[in-house]
Parts: sequence; structure tokens; C-alpha cells
Amino acid sequence: MKPKDIEKIIVKYLTNEADSNDLDDLSDWISDSKNEKYFESYVKTHYQLRVAMNEPDIETIKKNLSKKIKKDKNPFHKYKNKSVLKYAALVAVLLSVGYWYKWSNTINTNENEIPTSNILISKEASITIKLDDGTLKVINPKEVKQIKDKNGNLIGNQSQTELSYLETSNPEKLVYNTLNIPYGKKFNLILSDGTNVYLNSGTSIRYPVKFLKGLNREVFIRGEAYFDVTKDKEHPFIVHADDINVRVLGTKFNISHYAENNNSNTVLVEGSVELYNKGEDNEKTNNSTMLKPGYKAEWDKSSNDISIENVDTRIYTAWIDGKLIFRNTTFKQIRQTLERQYNVVIKNSNKELEVQLFDATFDVENINEIIETFSRSYAIQYEIVNNEVLIH
Repeated sequence: MKPKDIEKIIVKYLTNEADSNDLDDLSDWISDSKNEKYFESYVKTHYQLRVAMNEPDIETIKKNLSKKIKKDKNPFHKYKNKSVLKYAALVAVLLSVGYWYKWSNTINTNENEIPTSNILISKEASITIKLDDGTLKVINPKEVKQIKDKNGNLIGNQSQTELSYLETSNPEKLVYNTLNIPYGKKFNLILSDGTNVYLNSGTSIRYPVKFLKGLNREVFIRGEAYFDVTKDKEHPFIVHADDINVRVLGTKFNISHYAENNNSNTVLVEGSVELYNKGEDNEKTNNSTMLKPGYKAEWDKSSNDISIENVDTRIYTAWIDGKLIFRNTTFKQIRQTLERQYNVVIKNSNKELEVQLFDATFDVENINEIIETFSRSYAIQYEIVNNEVLIH
């Protein structure tokens, strides 16, 4: 798309004149991460101009946008893998910009005023580890300490939000621990073979204290995790997620398997993985599904079908760096993700809103900023009652 064309679309979007085709083109253009910074700057400029004007001056907006466009000889990057998506609604990639304007303006004019009403407070919950003998221990993410088994033997070390198991531990049989990450928290687990497992909010993983020679490396998960698996041809690594198993040798992939979601997905970043149904021997079954890097396998829990599609893996792994990226995502899915990430309750009685599709990216925003941004951008009516968001 030519710079002049995207400039026109941005101006139309900012002045509420964009049609569905314009929104499709804008969404695709923004999908290129290099364009996100430009769009953020455009929107901020728009808000800055509006604060000084009673009536929006379209020509002034175009002039400011043009200045930013010309600062770089080639600031526009065509999104090569364009797919036409019809959205019920489109949220700008940087939704937070709208809140940025409101918040910065509030700070400048009311420095001594701190709003105390309608504030949503994330609930506090503890990370726990259940040992093989049933003992339940609480993990304080601020501590640095040793992890010992029931006999006092050292099996691993905790360094704040990371738990690392030792290869030197030498059990005669498989001994399992279960790590539970509550809503609102994240954690990093390093298994005895060196495999890194990044655990997202609301995730539980059951794993051996040490993998034994001659046996597959097997773990069991509910929730979401990103695996960076240590290569070992003699000992395949298998992730069990209820009725779906994922087998790898050495690779990087993300698996999302939350009980409240209708689908589970596996996104391959590097290497190769094979998916097969529970109870089947993947080396003998003819029903296994192979994934290539850059592809997502989505398992429909109700039909037991698996679909494959090429995706931007960054969308599915951004949570590791604290960013939430939504593309063509229903409000219901966004709402559920926000509940997990911030450990809050969001109830929506607006059935039409629940199925609408949005594009959005959140980075440093807290939950109150996100809810307020949705409200201001799309006139969503809500209230906070007993520390729960109620959307009408």
C-alpha cells in the first residue's frame, strides 16, 4: 500500500469516516510490528491536536501526519500475508493511546487528585508446589532458597520467579511435583534436563523431579506454557494436555489449554512437533498431525478435530514479555484472558458485545486502564460492584 493511501485511511479512521474496507486495510498494515510505532505516534498527535481545538481541524491533522510520514523515506511496510477479515468492531493496535491522552491530561490539570472510586483491585493468590508425598508448599516469588524433598534432600533452587531442578538428584523411580500458578502471576520452571518452561497465569504443570534414563520425558499441563525443550533424541519429550499429546525432540513451542476455552492450540516457533490423541502410540498411529515452524494446530474439544494454519507466532508468545496481543478475537476471549492475567472478575451481560471481534495490543496498562479504554473507545457501559466489573 502506498504511503498516501495509508495516510488517507488513518485520517478517515481518526475522524470516524473509515468504512469496513478501510478498517481491513488498516488492520493488516498495523499487523506489521514496524508500523505499530508509527500508528501510535499518529494517534498521539491526533489527541494532542484535539486538546487545543473545540472543533477538529482535518487539514491540521493531515499536515501533522504528513510531517511524521516524511521523516523517514520509507516508513511504510506492506503486510505481505494479507487476509481479508470482516470485523464487527476494530480496536486500534495501541488502544492504550486513548487512555494515555486522558491520563496525561488528568495528571497535568489535577496533580493532587487521585481517583478513588470505581477502582478494580487485582486479587492476591499464592504460587504453590505440591510434592510427591502430598505436601503443599507456598512459593514466595521474592525469595531465593533451596527446594528439598520430604527426606531433606536438595532437589532444586528457587531464585525469585524461577525454579530450577538439579540433574544431580538421583531418584530410583519417577517422583512428581505439581506447580500451580494462580491468576495474576507468571513463573519460570527449569526441568532437570535443562528444558525451560514459561508458565502463564492460571496454569498447572505436573513433572518429574528428574527424568530417568530409558524413559520418555513426560509432563502434564493445564493452562498455557511456552516450552524451550532440550534436545535428546533418545528421550522424546511429551506434553500431555488432557486428550491431546504433543511429542517433540528439541524445539520451541507454545501450548494453550485452558479448561474454559472451547479450543486448545499449539503454536510452533522452532523445530517440529507431532500431535496425537490420548491413548495412542504416536509411533504407530496414522492419525498424528505434524507441525512446521510458523504454524498453529487448533484442537476443537467438542468435535475432536484439529485444524492447521499459518500464523504470526509473536501473537501467541508475546505474553512471555508481559504483552497481550489480540487479532480477530472475540470480546469473550479477551475478557477471559484479562481475568486470568489480572486475577479479576469481568461479567458481561451484553450478548452482542460478547461475540464481536477486536484487534488490540496491551503492554504496560493496568486492568483499570484497559477497561476504561474499552469504555471510552466503544461506549461500553460498566460499573464496578464488590470488586467485579459488570458490563451492561
